[in-house]
Amino acid sequence: MTQISTMEMVPHIKMRYDFAMSSFARMYGVKAISGSESHYRFCRKWADTGDENPPTGTLTEVDFYFRDLWGIWGEYI
Repeated sequence: MTQISTMEMVPHIKMRYDFAMSSFARMYGVKAISGSESHYRFCRKWADTGDENPPTGTLTEVDFYFRDLWGIWGEYI
């Protein structure tokens, strides 16, 4: 399977991907997340599942949403 870069993503998928990555960057720091293959795959999978609405609320609530999802299926991707 060929991995495509974030620049080649469809615009709405890239927006969802960036949204998820920004949450992890807030929680763990940009340096820790930017080199993480597992977080890349997790955010890419979440972005591709367009049927799931993005979380709303405060940034803290959004971060908890992604942290909880990561706890459920993050490291299995």
